[in-house]
Amino acid sequence: MTDIHDVIVVGAGVAGLRAAHRLCDFDVVVLESESDVGGRTLSRQLGDYVYNVGAQVILGDTGPAASLADELGVSRTLIRKSRVPLFFNNRLYHAATQPGLLMSLPIGLRDKIEFARQALSIRYRFGSLAASEFDARDPRLTELTRESLSDFLGGLSPGLYALWQAISTIADGEPPELATPFHPIMVMLHFLAAEYAVTDGSHALTKALAREVGSRLRANSQVKAIRPGAHGVVVEVTEQGVERSYNARKCVIAVPAPVACNLLMDVPWWKMNALEQVGYTAQTSAAFLLDIPSEQLLAPGVWRVPVSGRRICAVTDPSFFYAESYRAQAGTGMLRVYTGDVVSRQLADVDNQQALRELTHELDILFPGIDAHVLDADVHHWRDANPRWDAGYPGRYEILGKPCGDLHFCGDYTSPGYMNGSISSGERVAVEVAGALETGPGRVRS
Repeated sequence: MTDIHDVIVVGAGVAGLRAAHRLCDFDVVVLESESDVGGRTLSRQLGDYVYNVGAQVILGDTGPAASLADELGVSRTLIRKSRVPLFFNNRLYHAATQPGLLMSLPIGLRDKIEFARQALSIRYRFGSLAASEFDARDPRLTELTRESLSDFLGGLSPGLYALWQAISTIADGEPPELATPFHPIMVMLHFLAAEYAVTDGSHALTKALAREVGSRLRANSQVKAIRPGAHGVVVEVTEQGVERSYNARKCVIAVPAPVACNLLMDVPWWKMNALEQVGYTAQTSAAFLLDIPSEQLLAPGVWRVPVSGRRICAVTDPSFFYAESYRAQAGTGMLRVYTGDVVSRQLADVDNQQALRELTHELDILFPGIDAHVLDADVHHWRDANPRWDAGYPGRYEILGKPCGDLHFCGDYTSPGYMNGSISSGERVAVEVAGALETGPGRVRS
């Protein structure tokens, strides 16, 4: 007799694992193509430090990610940032406040006044979006996704463009003429909010979820197709070179939209059309272990620095979260850099050693002579890093998250807010699936 599970979850990123965790009272199986779980929460050890290859921080003290970490007993550390920094014209500027930073920058007084006016207007008009429950029907979201950031802001002088280019690229991976205002403005509103680091790296959060899911998780399971079946859904996979099929009453799709498009068969046109319109920006992340403390390069109180006008869009200090005594004993430091979409795609076309050479060259422009201090380095390319909130996205939002027969959808493209959004989407879909199973026939007791 064919085994029929209650739920198959495809994808063991933070959204899929949270959904499976919430559905553990049912007979649930999680299929993950990689050997390890976590998706874009991946963290790696390099020398004396762990650095986050993907998701870096937990935003806020009470959001979904913070609540999940506390629920699982995963330690998180407040990032005690005390300076507002920016690399501008290849020089590091920093101050105790945003106005102080703005006044220190080498741009004209008219540009400073105009940027301050723009920032105040944004906080007045859109500030409540960052603190309220997301509503795709809010007309302000249409306003933030109907045109490019450049068009939204109007004509920008070279100095103002350089400022907004740093914000836009760190938020959305793209410059102001390509990005819509949504993500840059959300990042701007959150920039001074409380941020936490998962003490042992963001990966520790998804690994804790995986331990809770336990033997229900199947790593190295290459899903080939997802199609309707006699009992609900059939998921065809290859496991250790052997082809097999899983049958389930419900299936949770917890992979990026382009991956879902390649797996789903016999899906109604309205769902496939919405999925096919979701684009992603790429991102490359690299870490450099140094034979000197990071603080010699970055000012005290600085851990993340947006970069304007370079191929890298931000520099962070992963050693910032470690105790001062540990850093002093180690005697080493670390810098992590990441890039926007265009640069990431260029770097992904060359081998990793060449990519690291190019990124080291970029760092050497910001920190002359740093190449002589690099002990080790690591690089990773994310092809599907962040979904583009392009024109019309809010109109497709409800369709993207809407169930389709026995298929249910979660993940970054169904809920904004980076890691917080992915976790909340997994929680939403778990409630949705549990309700359908409780009222449907033939639940399999775990």
